[in-house]
Amino acid sequence: MSDLNSAMDNCGKGRIILSMTSAEKLTDASYDIVKNAVNAGHRTIVITVNNPSPLIKDQYRKQGLDISNIFFIDAITKYALGSLPEDIDNAVFVSNPSNLTDIGIILTEMLKGNADEKTCVVVDSINTMLIYLPTPTLTKFIHFLSSKLRLMKCCGYYLTVKDGIDPMLMMQLKTFSDEIIEI
Repeated sequence: MSDLNSAMDNCGKGRIILSMTSAEKLTDASYDIVKNAVNAGHRTIVITVNNPSPLIKDQYRKQGLDISNIFFIDAITKYALGSLPEDIDNAVFVSNPSNLTDIGIILTEMLKGNADEKTCVVVDSINTMLIYLPTPTLTKFIHFLSSKLRLMKCCGYYLTVKDGIDPMLMMQLKTFSDEIIEI
């Protein structure tokens, strides 16, 4: 098991990193991954199901992170509000967290639109996705996503709460990953 810095050094070339943390550190771990990706020169796409993108952007700004190269596929804000928020810069909103088809289409468009840039995709978080999706459906999506990122030579981080995933799903996540880190 390696750490976040060495994982980021190896990021790119279609590598998938399973990032495990405690529930108490989930928000900080997500920030650390995105910060390291941005500092390494990656265009960063955050698929957020855990927290609304306007709140995440505020957190990033307060911590001094330049968010101009961070984009969000936000699957929770529109679902929670029933409408789009005022802060829609660098964000695409999906109707609800279980709408994997739209998430996949939007991600594909974002990746194809900037295929020449180093890109890092962060899924925040697998645990929250399980609230809205059955395990087999989520497993198929993560397999699809892993294959897409590898083929497009993009880096992927799957953020999970270490003790919050059933053993069978954890085994699948490890199978789809090239590296496992604890944050």
